[in-house]
Amino acid sequence: MAASRMHGITSNEFTHGVRSIDEISTNIIGMVCTGDDADAGKFPLNTPVFHTSAYGVLAQAGTKGTLAKALDAVVDQTDAQIVIVRVPESKLTDNGAAQQASTVKGVQALRRAKALTGYAPKIIGAPELDTQSVAAELATVAAATNAFAYVAGLDSDNISEITAYRENFGQRDLMIIDNDFTGFNPVSKQTEKAATIARILGARARLDDSMGWHKSISNTEILGVTGLKHGRTYGLMDKSSEVNTLNNADITTLIRDDGYRVWGNRTCASDPVWAFESTVRASKIIRETIASQFLWAMDLPMHPSLMIDIMMSINAKLAYYVTQGRLLGARVFFDRTKLDTARVSSGIFAWDYEFTVPPPLENPEFNQHVSDRFIVNLVDRVVEFGSSVKAVTV
Repeated sequence: MAASRMHGITSNEFTHGVRSIDEISTNIIGMVCTGDDADAGKFPLNTPVFHTSAYGVLAQAGTKGTLAKALDAVVDQTDAQIVIVRVPESKLTDNGAAQQASTVKGVQALRRAKALTGYAPKIIGAPELDTQSVAAELATVAAATNAFAYVAGLDSDNISEITAYRENFGQRDLMIIDNDFTGFNPVSKQTEKAATIARILGARARLDDSMGWHKSISNTEILGVTGLKHGRTYGLMDKSSEVNTLNNADITTLIRDDGYRVWGNRTCASDPVWAFESTVRASKIIRETIASQFLWAMDLPMHPSLMIDIMMSINAKLAYYVTQGRLLGARVFFDRTKLDTARVSSGIFAWDYEFTVPPPLENPEFNQHVSDRFIVNLVDRVVEFGSSVKAVTV
């Protein structure tokens, strides 16, 4: 029989107040690669595998295919955490159709990375395997997993052909990279393409660590390269250059200016709201950061204190982003139209928040004025000095 009375002290504990909202990991890379001689234990086929250090598994990557080259390119930028999906390398007897199919399958496997490894890559690509269909699948997976994909553009000297290829894409989750870095290969003793997309994935991870996800990839120096495959015309004030023409087509390209750099801020989005890479990534990251941090509140009884605690937790996180310079401003508010009796009675309660992402300074404008305004100053100063000179007498 349960006791109905307590002869002693009863102590109860209640939790109220703001909960801290932790950051999600934004710098984890996801890559699809080939490597028939790679360690099958470290890199099983068609299965996403998480590694805490790209450098730590470089020795097990073999020498064939794209895996070792891509890992080395990433490590040149930073020793990133990485999810690898290794796919079979196919013979080029069918115009690459088999390789394309296996790569698409590998890209689709990135969707299962969180379930299988506990880690979700937010920076994804398939270096040297990203054909048009692979690029389209990368964009689809990026949209589904709150990631962002970087893919190669058309390998050509013809700017019109490159911009025409860009028209195949309209997703905000995708950035097209024109041109290739080159570097010396000590094995072949030749200058070769230097796994450009892998280097950009590594640079993006490094940038997230050093500055934050609110900084665009544009104007980021790429390490470990010695040249560019295509010599595009470029000048900081040359509006008609090939580089600026590509940027105007929302294609990011590569330049040599005080080092080798990524040049371009734009995604493939058809909606101008999502034009900048930094805006898209900020939106995805903030959305997932906030949504993933309230498991503790799920299914608790609705009470004003709970609703207010959640609101203040979101507000505190957004305020932190503002003070860090990651946002220009933000607010949390309630929209009464979403809080009608029927919705609340059904267990639905809505918090709205808005924020403004700082756009990149893409086009500083310096207006130079040449005039005769200050000629009078010259005359006045000379006359003033002349009047102060004393006459010389014997």
